Amino acid sequence: MNVLKTPPPADAFDQSLLDFYLSAEIIPTGTDDGTPSRRPILATPDPLASAREIARRRADGRPAPQGNIAFAVTSRLDVVWTLQAQFGDKIQHTAQFSLDEAEPTLSAKALINKRQIFWVGALLAGSVLALLLAPLTTLLLLNALLGLFFLAVLVLRAASIPIGIAARQARRSIDQLPDDLDLPIYTIIVPLYKEANVLPLLAQALGKLDYPRAKLDIKLVLEGDDDETIGTAKALGLESYVEFIRVPESSPRTKPKACNYALQFARGEYLVIFDAEDQPDPLQLKKAVAMFATSDDNIACLQAPLTYFNASENWLTRQFTIEFNMWFDLLLPTVEKLGMPIPLGGTSTHFRMKALRDVGAWDPYNVTEDADLGIRLAQKGYRCAILDSVTYEEANCEMGNWLRQRSRWLKGYAQTWLVHMRRPVDLFRKLGPMGFLGFQLLIGGSIVSALTHPLVWIFAAAGIAFNGSALAYFTSPDVPTLMILFNGILLGGGYIVSVCAGIAAVQHRDAQHLVPHTFLMVFYWPLLSLGAYLAIWQLFTRPSYWEKTHHAISKASRAQLAQLAHRGKGSDL
Repeated sequence: MNVLKTPPPADAFDQSLLDFYLSAEIIPTGTDDGTPSRRPILATPDPLASAREIARRRADGRPAPQGNIAFAVTSRLDVVWTLQAQFGDKIQHTAQFSLDEAEPTLSAKALINKRQIFWVGALLAGSVLALLLAPLTTLLLLNALLGLFFLAVLVLRAASIPIGIAARQARRSIDQLPDDLDLPIYTIIVPLYKEANVLPLLAQALGKLDYPRAKLDIKLVLEGDDDETIGTAKALGLESYVEFIRVPESSPRTKPKACNYALQFARGEYLVIFDAEDQPDPLQLKKAVAMFATSDDNIACLQAPLTYFNASENWLTRQFTIEFNMWFDLLLPTVEKLGMPIPLGGTSTHFRMKALRDVGAWDPYNVTEDADLGIRLAQKGYRCAILDSVTYEEANCEMGNWLRQRSRWLKGYAQTWLVHMRRPVDLFRKLGPMGFLGFQLLIGGSIVSALTHPLVWIFAAAGIAFNGSALAYFTSPDVPTLMILFNGILLGGGYIVSVCAGIAAVQHRDAQHLVPHTFLMVFYWPLLSLGAYLAIWQLFTRPSYWEKTHHAISKASRAQLAQLAHRGKGSDL
């Protein structure tokens, strides 16, 4: 039955049954007028599966058709596109507002609430007054408070070297993979916007996944006005094995809103997000299924480590790779080991579908949506773990592109901190002391460290310019010697720990050629600060604006695309 050619009348749909139509993959097409009871006719790609879903809903007392039902077979594409046409506004509303309507205190739709405005204003007013009355004492106190915070960050990063290495060695490799017949349906969501040039690489990466094609639920999520990407996807023949989900134009135009839209059509027991340029381990889905099967039910998400396939392209990609290796191979395993909430990455995150829906999925107004989701999962009692499988990505090799991406990440971290600190006592109760500390150090620390780092250089330069020594101010009789020593330990210790962590991380990835470049990361840190200042500016001017990152711009990506063009194919599926 071709429902797109002969669409059912609008009055055949019950507006209150959208959830049923989506879960059962059903379109009501009218009634069978040839029977006395005029039984309803439901079009579906899988009558047996749809009948089972109807039986389950009836047994649970949920809305479902009663009495005898006739089924007609149609394509899954017909179901998806017809439901989008009939319920577009409702699906869009759910994608955009469901979290804000259910739990407004956990939504970034409003940047800051009245209570936070009051406390920020009181803190600023108190600080100004203290500076006027006792400037030196106030500066010393501020120095001590920030110093203690940075010391905690430094201790965590230092601990990540032995703990991360031990956790990596203890992590069980997944050798026993499930049989293909036992595998569940797995949903893959790939959000795309202006990614036409990347599609051949994406098709190739999806084609290499070792998972039964009949059990893959792949959804390319496309913006409704992105005609170039849609046209290229069709020309590559992707429509033959993946579903196109076209998201209507609306604000905010963000990746999490697009994912929320596609989630309503997802069929899998598990779900993973991939980015357009990702090259995941072909066995990654099977490994995730195996790990979920042997894990506690409260393990809601598995994060696959990320690294870069173009690490050696230039200085920026080398520093970016060192930073990511430290984050995914040392810090996150340490965070998992210590029981802290994991700020998830934006890709290669594998979810139990039930848990993802339970926490309200992604916040469409947060531009670092998975970091926020990791914190919300932890507040609901769920945990995340590291998956023993790697995904290769393209490291940004152009400064402007890198800066847009980094400012968006840090803006999202600031959003996440502001949202979850609306009720700090409640957050402490839900996360516990160690979890609360981890939240402050990982989410707050990323922003504070980047913002305050230039101040160190400014004070040093001022000391040299006006006193002939960077330590001239701090050697004043009014400044305790212990404070001078404390600041020196923080500055020197921070550099030493970072270099040691960088060396340990790149050696784990057998990237010894990057070891000398770990000593140059001190020149990379100012770029992080620049990204942080741009992030704060946009936080108050364009809080939910999504800075577009361009992909397939590296030499490695261009070479891969040229090779595919030469072979004359874009997919191995």
